Amino acid sequence: MAGDDSTFERGIRKAVSSPFRTAIFVGIAVIIAVVGRMLIDLAYTGSDPERLERMHDALRSEIARADTLPPVFGSPGERAIRWALGAYDILYVMTGLDRSMIATPDDFTELDVALRRGIDAAAAQPHWKAMMIGTQLMAARAAQLPALLPTIVLGWALALLDGAVARWLRRASGGRESSTIYHRAKYSHATVATLLLIVWFWSPVRLELWQLGLLVA
Repeated sequence: MAGDDSTFERGIRKAVSSPFRTAIFVGIAVIIAVVGRMLIDLAYTGSDPERLERMHDALRSEIARADTLPPVFGSPGERAIRWALGAYDILYVMTGLDRSMIATPDDFTELDVALRRGIDAAAAQPHWKAMMIGTQLMAARAAQLPALLPTIVLGWALALLDGAVARWLRRASGGRESSTIYHRAKYSHATVATLLLIVWFWSPVRLELWQLGLLVA
């Protein structure tokens, strides 16, 4: 059997590696959310003019809705515009995709020609336009999330109070104590919250922010 020293060392290793594991988890979740959103826009919205117009309307409505949210860490409306433009710059301007899509053939370098040929082979230009708008829509939605912090803190405080009462009952031998329930609940929190966020980011139709906040809280 492992001794106390071994248990202590494992605890130290877990404590030290915990921030890195959390960062890796968040990074993977962000990559999945962005790539999944791109694929949905390419496949679902595609070159359908009506769906493209609805996506434009959704982007405008998300930014307008951000202006109605309480200012948490700054104005949500300004943050939505800034994040939408920033996401576009990082994913499309800095990578050269934007220039390859809007430039005329006379302006192309050999690399641009090869890149444009690859883009045209993968999908038509309207499909890529849908992907670009969808990325901005996802960024605008992400900019609204800080406004949920008061609701989430309230839910956390109520859960903490409920947990303290349950602990008092267990210490008084009046309540059930289950390590299985405890560990399943502990690991399911991050998983369920991540899945809810991904669904909200990926949804091609508008979802109200209060619905997401209520479920996450």
